[in-house]
Amino acid sequence: MSKWAEIQSDFIRAVEEFDTEYRTGRRTMGWYQSKARYFNDIVVALLGNLSNKPISVRKKKDSQLFGKLDVDICYPSEGLPKIAGEVKALGTPPHPNNRNRARNGSSDLHKRLREVALTSIDLKVAYSGPRAIQSFQNWIDSTPPGYFSFWSIRTNDESDFERVRSMLMSLRSYCNGVAAVIYSPSSEAAPTTYWIRRLTELDLDHAIREMAQRVA
Repeated sequence: MSKWAEIQSDFIRAVEEFDTEYRTGRRTMGWYQSKARYFNDIVVALLGNLSNKPISVRKKKDSQLFGKLDVDICYPSEGLPKIAGEVKALGTPPHPNNRNRARNGSSDLHKRLREVALTSIDLKVAYSGPRAIQSFQNWIDSTPPGYFSFWSIRTNDESDFERVRSMLMSLRSYCNGVAAVIYSPSSEAAPTTYWIRRLTELDLDHAIREMAQRVA
């Protein structure tokens, strides 16, 4: 297994099962958050298989602001990281804890984008040391560690999707790569049956390949 495209359909089927179960109201938000860990583990497995390197998960790395900082993806596990990354999952189907209404994928996205952008800058400052910056984008692109963010997002409708797409594209100014699998319900009557939004500019396989190249 080395390509997201080969397992994307299976991932969406698993997400449908997660969301169908969550809709019953029998599961807690803590249980539901395991969906993000599942996505994280898949990304790490693909990166490890493609790079043939032991990719670490949920490691503490140096932080300029906080002393230590948790990162979802990291290589190597000790010393100066060549790569680091964050994995997020947003959007929920209608469920009893939200008055049987869906929560848009864009609802918490501003907060999560700030977290990811700050983490990227913080890690780069912590490991690169002080230097003059003539171009912020050039500094982001050239300063280690290479920082990537991966997103799994349920968008409830077309306007929600457009907001998510626009905000994720803007995040590229702060990360070396941004990738996402974005999916939407097939109809109001089937809120946990999903179809996948095709976005070449947020392609997961492209981002994973670039990370693997940085590891080599």
